Amino acid sequence: MPILLDAAYTLILPAEPVGRVYTRHLEATTGLAVNPEDMQAAFQHAFTAANPPDYTLHSSGNMAEREWWRNLVSQVLCELASDEITALDPDTFELFFDSLYTHFADPAAWSLYPETIEFLDAASDLGPLAVVSNFDDRLTPILDGLGLTPFFDHIFTSADACARKPDHALFTLALEHLGHPPRKTFHCGDSFEADYQGASALGIHAFHLQRPRHTLFDFLAYRRTHGT
Repeated sequence: MPILLDAAYTLILPAEPVGRVYTRHLEATTGLAVNPEDMQAAFQHAFTAANPPDYTLHSSGNMAEREWWRNLVSQVLCELASDEITALDPDTFELFFDSLYTHFADPAAWSLYPETIEFLDAASDLGPLAVVSNFDDRLTPILDGLGLTPFFDHIFTSADACARKPDHALFTLALEHLGHPPRKTFHCGDSFEADYQGASALGIHAFHLQRPRHTLFDFLAYRRTHGT
């Protein structure tokens, strides 16, 4: 039975808080200083409120994802409500955005959860593994740099499907490539809406990974209990 896995905050996480990264890159590109905690709060609010990308406006899913991140970064700066920051000229903003986008493309910007490798090693004995993530073409090089790609048969992103979870299209893309029906497939991710509800709506066995209450070993126990 195949196992589908989310990536960010399921297998990997940023190596340092996002607010700290944004603050450092803002100061490096503009000279403006912001409290990292304020930046973190602005990011969380903007990220939660953001709508999915409009893939119809772009020539590829990856371009749509990049533009979504550009708009999000712009909104984060607006959330800070600083005249100096919101008045940044377009060229300076692009320098800031490009530095962030490049930073998070680097495997060194990400860390593994302590149990990730041991979990993947055990899970790979139970069936084919695939990543199903709201991400773009930076993901495969990131996972490769962290030593994870040998565990996976496929890595599917929202840029590939031109749809983000909980939309069915990304899950359906994975199911079609793996050649298994939903009822014979398992999925694990940290988002209740995107991962648990999105997968469950298709009939996939879904596990909501709630850290620190859970680790990936809790999902492994669920898979072993329910996989017949």
